[in-house]
Parts: sequence; structure tokens; C-alpha cells
Amino acid sequence: MRFLARWEEDLAAMAATLDLFESADGDQARPVLADAGSRERLANPGRGADDPELGLDDESWRLLAEGVGRAAELARARGFEPTFHHHTGSYVEAPWEIERLLELTDVGLLLDTGHLALGGGDPVQALSDWRDRIDHVHVKDVRRNVLEGVVADRADMTEAWRRGVFCELGSGDVDLEAFFAELAAGGYGGWLVVEQDRIPLPDEDLSEAREAQVRNRGWLAAHVGL
Repeated sequence: MRFLARWEEDLAAMAATLDLFESADGDQARPVLADAGSRERLANPGRGADDPELGLDDESWRLLAEGVGRAAELARARGFEPTFHHHTGSYVEAPWEIERLLELTDVGLLLDTGHLALGGGDPVQALSDWRDRIDHVHVKDVRRNVLEGVVADRADMTEAWRRGVFCELGSGDVDLEAFFAELAAGGYGGWLVVEQDRIPLPDEDLSEAREAQVRNRGWLAAHVGL
């Protein structure tokens, strides 16, 4: 498959980032690892679950696992424990790809409810399946009809962001209340980051984005007690 390994350059950039962590006394910092994907994957958001041809071959998986292992070793040598972020438009997007990454590496998993839903997964089921590896959580909501429109139009991930595929908490199709109930039942005590990825329209007032985050926090307070 078309997987280019540029480990030395990437690891040097990571080392520089770890320098910043140390200079800021960031003992609680978590290096987040991720696959950059490709133009092909970015042009086909959400299709990796149903089209294995978009995925990596065995040799490319070996290279990816090797790179993740080297990055994890670098982080740990500097006193930081890394985690891996599955992401739409990357080669670790669909549930089967996340499973493969977990099989081939020993890093923790940053579970992102929005990107998992876009990749064809169920965030509640993910908590059950991968609980022992999840050590960081990003919370998003997703409009399924927007994703379906993007897929039908053969549009890319940038267009999905423009159309508002990620929406305010509670206004999309992710069962967030069930997710938080399962998260609490499992005793999760790590980081929880609330996100609403979006690309503002040219004439959009940015105050609306700020207010959306206020409403997201209000939803958490009302529905989850956070």
C-alpha cells in the first residue's frame, strides 16, 4: 500500500514538542499520537469501515506499528505516557482499523465519540470492547444525515466539516447519555475534552462558536452532572 515512513523527521519534531512540555513543567501532559492518513482517505471519510481496499496492507501496518512503537519509546524515555487518537481521514478510522492498531501496539487509546461514529463505530460498544486501553476521551456529537450526504456526494472531510457534521452535544445521533453512563460505570477517571470541530462560514460571526461551547457545557451540566 502507499504508506510512506518518515520516522526520523517525525520523531525529531516530536522530540522538540517534548522539549516544550518539559520547559513548561508539563508533568501532566499527554503526547497524542495519530496517523496523518492520505489524500485518498481524506477524500473518502467514513468509507474505511465498508471498503477494506482503502486500508493498509500487512507491510504498511507493520511500518505503522513500528513508528508508533518508536514514538511511544521516545515519549516514555522522557517521562510521558502517550496515547493514540483514531481519526477520520486517517488509516486508523474504522473499528477494524482501531482493533488492528491495538493488537500491534501497546499504547493507550484516545477514544473520540465523533470520529468513531463517523468511522462506523458505536461509542458505547467501544467502551466495552476497549475499556482496558482507553485513557483519554474526546466528546463530540455527529449528524448522521450530514455524513450520509457527504458520502453520497463523494465529498471530502473538509466539506463534511463545512456542512457541520460535528454538532452541539445532544443535537446529533450519538447516544451521549448512554455513553456517559457506561463511562461512569467503568470508573473512568482520565481527561475528558469537549470538542465541536467546525469550519466557520466566510461571513459567520465567531461569537456563535463561543456560544456553542457555552451550550455544550450547559448540556454536560444538565445531563451528566459535569
